[in-house]
Amino acid sequence: MEVLILASGSKGNALIIKANNTKILVDIGITYPNFTKKIKNEDVNINNISAIFLTHEHSDHIKGLKRYLQNHPEVKVYLSKGTYEAIDLETRNLLINYEIIKSKDTIIYNELEVIVYDLSHDASEPVGYVFKYNNKKAVIATDTGYIDEQNFEILKNANLYILEANHEPSLLMDSRRPYYLKQRIIGTKGHLSNDEAAWLINEFIKECDNSTWAVAHISEDCNTEYHIEKSIVEIVEDPTKLEVLYTSQETMRKIKLWLKLYQLEKLKIKN
Repeated sequence: MEVLILASGSKGNALIIKANNTKILVDIGITYPNFTKKIKNEDVNINNISAIFLTHEHSDHIKGLKRYLQNHPEVKVYLSKGTYEAIDLETRNLLINYEIIKSKDTIIYNELEVIVYDLSHDASEPVGYVFKYNNKKAVIATDTGYIDEQNFEILKNANLYILEANHEPSLLMDSRRPYYLKQRIIGTKGHLSNDEAAWLINEFIKECDNSTWAVAHISEDCNTEYHIEKSIVEIVEDPTKLEVLYTSQETMRKIKLWLKLYQLEKLKIKN
């Protein structure tokens, strides 16, 4: 299984999951031209992407969806009922091949096993995904104020976590953002702080020999790698079990999860 993180952050989110001949897209929160540009030099033919799994309807997760569907109407789209109903009517009318999903569903899509679970965000029925292939497991958990403990069992012991550590609370509260926005971000339907994300990672990897955390949806002005690593050192019981890498809007990340070999490549490709 290979994960290609095209973009992550408040300006747009998109990633590709590759499992043998299966290629699927999780969110398309970047413009269609930007998406095609980012995959141009990768082993991804846009015509071979057969499905899109949506997490929720916010613009930074579906910005390029309408144009994508106009160009590729045959692609299958998986989304929750809440997300379907919240998408604008013009885009919804382009959904001719879609499936409504809900938390706790398990979908067998070609070689991939996909488990759906619920997240807590100020969107209509947001969901996260667990992807399994060839004894490897990848968890996607972004745009959430907390993760319910009832989901821990399906989330633990993954090889890869694409988990947000959105903000450092002290930097957020000292920022020039309006008070209502600060309250939204720190709320249970907002975004995870560094400490909250590090605590979750620690819970998830306790039984692992090693795992990788691709830190996602990092605030550009209310967080730093220093603050994230400080939380990791202070909270994660055994940080040596954890490989940490950082995502962004501009830099793509390619992560290969093989049966007996783990390889990480950092791709510096500017928009």
